[in-house]
Amino acid sequence: MKTAIVYYSKTGAAAECALELYKLIPDSKLFNLAVDGCDPSSFDNIILGGGIRAGMIPKQLKKFVSENELAIQKKNVGLFVCCSDYRQNLSYIEKNFPAILVKKAIAADGFGAKMNPDEMKGFDKLVAKIAMKKIIKAGGSAPTIDKSKIAAFAKKFV
Repeated sequence: MKTAIVYYSKTGAAAECALELYKLIPDSKLFNLAVDGCDPSSFDNIILGGGIRAGMIPKQLKKFVSENELAIQKKNVGLFVCCSDYRQNLSYIEKNFPAILVKKAIAADGFGAKMNPDEMKGFDKLVAKIAMKKIIKAGGSAPTIDKSKIAAFAKKFV
């Protein structure tokens, strides 16, 4: 079965997760909404994902879903988010994707996040530095991507 992995990534976490899915799911193709378009009608499975900022998925991903919702509804659907607060994964998915897609999704999860201020620019870099200082002061470590969650998600499309 052909799988489209459609994502938008601002800081790289969603791109890393999408690439990992691509490696694990045979006959899959990556679509980075920053540079690619995608026709969902050509695929059996559609996986949608992006990072969470201020509780929201990227507008590029939201627009893609809105413009293609009817075609996506006819497919096997997977939904993922990247965020540092893993407790909010499902609520972010429910808040950001149409209810019909959430209900029919055969996989929906969050894969964690990565936060490297040195790889960021502008306001994102400032926010990340502040967040990392708070995390370290509280005895924590930088958020990471959970590859075991990605593998479990991918198995549902193999």
